[in-house]
Amino acid sequence: MAEKGKKKGSWVSKMAIGLALGLLTFLALGLWADIDKLAEAFQSFDHRLLVPIFLLSLANYGIRALRWHYYLKVAGHQVPIGISVGIFASGLAMSVTPGKLGEVIKVGLLGHRVPGPRAFSIVVTERLADLFAVLLLAAGGVVILKANTGVLIGGLVLTAGMFFLLATGPGSRLTFKAASILLRGKVSVDSSAESSALVRKLLSGKELVVGLVSGLFAWFAEAAGLWLVVSGFAGGELELAPAVFIYAVGTLAGALSFLPGGLIATEATLAVLLVNTAFPGLTASGAEAAAAASTLLIRIATLWFAVLVGVVGLFVMGKVLGRERAQG
Repeated sequence: MAEKGKKKGSWVSKMAIGLALGLLTFLALGLWADIDKLAEAFQSFDHRLLVPIFLLSLANYGIRALRWHYYLKVAGHQVPIGISVGIFASGLAMSVTPGKLGEVIKVGLLGHRVPGPRAFSIVVTERLADLFAVLLLAAGGVVILKANTGVLIGGLVLTAGMFFLLATGPGSRLTFKAASILLRGKVSVDSSAESSALVRKLLSGKELVVGLVSGLFAWFAEAAGLWLVVSGFAGGELELAPAVFIYAVGTLAGALSFLPGGLIATEATLAVLLVNTAFPGLTASGAEAAAAASTLLIRIATLWFAVLVGVVGLFVMGKVLGRERAQG
């Protein structure tokens, strides 16, 4: 019981760091844009758009949850879909941990249903599939808009590095040594060869197509949310294609930073790109305020909404899994 409390405290402390960093990020954006002008920008927002914006975020989580369930099935594990989706949702609570590494909590929640090494392989394959999808969205924007390729190249390097670590012999063994420490022995280093084979299976053939297509739809949904956010502010003029590119680049910048939830890096990238493209009819100070307000709102609707969904998921799954343990 003491050990369980210690583990829970460890995850809570990691979330607390992310929450504190998020608060500082919001404060910094407010100071950059001027609090009074930021308040004026929020007052101009069409609040009727809030429902579709949050629904698009839910669509992202829902599509990825179904992909998670598909990966479990491909790996040979018949987890009831309610339990599977609940565990995926619980992992969203850890979106504010560095590199979203806290999502490995799903390994523990799966428990006896899926061996730790295989569950870990599926979790990290999800992250890689998401990176592939966001890279493709960003690459599309580079082609359409003839935009700067710096962040895109960084994302390609990160993705290639992750694939090496997860799907090759030496890299996989190194990764599993780190995972064994992080998960307190639930992932055995000796299982790295089998697990890297599973990663390769999930990232090839039909499984790769399913993973990429679902990822593209999922992340396009959140990018469309940014398009709606900007359109809801007075003076907002941003077409869908640039909105998708800006959101994808902001997401990549956050991933490259390895900061909790991509905080600071994602917000800074979104705010700078939006102030230069999304509010051409406003004064410089007005564009800064509107860009900051748009950034804050889309991050609330994506990152912080995900954390809220995850906390609810953890509460529900705690009760469900507790009942299962009690029944034996």
